[in-house]
Amino acid sequence: MISFRSTPRALALAAAALFSSFNAAAQTANTDIAGDYDLASSTTVPASKWGYTKGRISIKPLDDKHLLILFACEWKREPKAVCSDFFYAQRRDDGLYLQDMNTDSMRLYFDPATRKLTMISRGYDAKASVRHDVFAPTTAPLTDPALVRRMKREQGNAVSKENLRVFGPYNKWDYQNNRIEFQQQQVKQAAAKP
Repeated sequence: MISFRSTPRALALAAAALFSSFNAAAQTANTDIAGDYDLASSTTVPASKWGYTKGRISIKPLDDKHLLILFACEWKREPKAVCSDFFYAQRRDDGLYLQDMNTDSMRLYFDPATRKLTMISRGYDAKASVRHDVFAPTTAPLTDPALVRRMKREQGNAVSKENLRVFGPYNKWDYQNNRIEFQQQQVKQAAAKP
């Protein structure tokens, strides 16, 4: 317990310990990221049709260190065009990292308080637009035929023998450059309270 007679150094150490405990609690939320998410919004800056009309993310644990992220979507400007992907993520002591292949232009954020996922992607269009997609948690089954088909395709791609032959098993991949950021606004607010 901190008394009013504590030294500034003791207060600083206590505050650091408090923040550390909140930070550790936020990091344990890594396991909570698994689940299904529906597209809540898709916007671009500057405004363009380089966004989604619908989308779904499904995150499944594979083992104690790895997760599979399946992604199916529909483009605003070309609804019938291919729009899906898969990624692997790895839990490490300092956080949760995306694979180092094909993730350079993407950042993924997770808010443990609301369980919302935010994906920010740099575009390669003439305007060099940036897309901001928010996904909200859902327990509803996926029923949209196009998204179901695309999700199945990505599940197949993720475990394909050809991909395994070319790229090797996911537990041998590099996971260094792109951490999934856990939003900690609630941690900062709690640490700021007297």
